[in-house]
Amino acid sequence: MRALPEVRINTPIDAPPQRWKLVRAVLPKRFQPYLRGARKQLSRGWRRLPEPYRTVYTHTQAHPVRQENLVRIAGLVEAAGLPGAVVECGVLDGGTAALLAHATRGSGRPVHLFDAWEGLPRTVPLDGAGSRQWEGQVVGSPRRVAAVIRALGVDEARVEYHIGWFSDTFTHAAPQIGSACLVHLDADFYEPTRLALETWFPRLVRGGYLQLDDYSEFEGCRRATNDFLDAHPRIQLNAYGDGPARAYYFRKD
Repeated sequence: MRALPEVRINTPIDAPPQRWKLVRAVLPKRFQPYLRGARKQLSRGWRRLPEPYRTVYTHTQAHPVRQENLVRIAGLVEAAGLPGAVVECGVLDGGTAALLAHATRGSGRPVHLFDAWEGLPRTVPLDGAGSRQWEGQVVGSPRRVAAVIRALGVDEARVEYHIGWFSDTFTHAAPQIGSACLVHLDADFYEPTRLALETWFPRLVRGGYLQLDDYSEFEGCRRATNDFLDAHPRIQLNAYGDGPARAYYFRKD
């Protein structure tokens, strides 16, 4: 696949429909990660995949194209010898975090993972009415994150977990981390996406990358990203891959 020129979404997109509503209503949220993993394991989609994608299959909801682009831009960061840490905001069960850590194993750079692991936060009007159904849903598991990172043979000493809402953890962690060379932002809603962009873009080194997971799925992420791009007109938003499930990202020049 090839990287495509700027493709900005300017029309409202609301939010994806929620499946398994009845199950979500009766299942304690702490069991969501394990049910999600079991469902993907039973699908057997992992059997056709090469490594490292096979190992992370049951630990991520990210589309394969987006996984592929994360590995691709991580390779570009490594080849360029850029300084800085890898940062992921919104970790869930750790599949993409493990890919990023594995893809940057050559430099051994630190990997910082931010998540409350309590499901999605409250929405605001800018998220659109469709996003309300997702409040408190999509609960991840830091135990499953650690398991998949070990499964890929990543040195666990490289990985630091920042547990809590972004509004609490960024304030203290970002100054300590300093610079970042690659940021993966999977925050779905307007406020956390806005906060992550405002926090990490200034810390992104020249030549570094930031990829957004939800730009074409959640109205809040789309709006927050477009507001950010309006404030930084020199940034070119790019899309990688063909079809609707593209990877949206930009490079800091």
